Amino acid sequence: MKKIAVLAAALVAMGAAQAQSKSPVYGELGYTFTKVSSDGVDFNPGVLRGLLGYEVNPYLALEVMYGTSLSDDSTSIDGVTVKAEVERTYGFYIKPKYAVGPGVELFARVGYADSKVKLKVPSMGLSASDSDNDFSFGLGLGYAMSRNVYLAADYMSYYNKDGVKADGFTLGVGYKF
Repeated sequence: MKKIAVLAAALVAMGAAQAQSKSPVYGELGYTFTKVSSDGVDFNPGVLRGLLGYEVNPYLALEVMYGTSLSDDSTSIDGVTVKAEVERTYGFYIKPKYAVGPGVELFARVGYADSKVKLKVPSMGLSASDSDNDFSFGLGLGYAMSRNVYLAADYMSYYNKDGVKADGFTLGVGYKF
């Protein structure tokens, strides 16, 4: 959590130093409360997610996303502790959006995500990782704190097939360059 606070502060400080010109490019950094489920077993690893976007017009943006593990999660399966982490995830999105009030924006994301998850059984010295991709989508809300800095919250489904589901809720801070 300290890493997120430091990165958010750096992002806000960059905003104070920038000129007031408005570019269609923006960046966002957030913490994702991830849930990975399979066969009734749930893991909740933490992911640091970054987005880079380009506003095509006031109603549409294009985004690329990258995330990496900040924390793993463990659970006991038949008395054996199993740890899981999201080693990396990336995606490409189309983001339709609409201003619902002064400084408030409702948006959706539709695209593709590829993720790599690692499982470890520390007591046995075993580990395995696998990556796969799927259609990805979500909904969110943004709130402008100033001309350049905004807060965002969203729910995203990153993967849902073959009995495995990965989704998450993200809280982030963004900067419009």
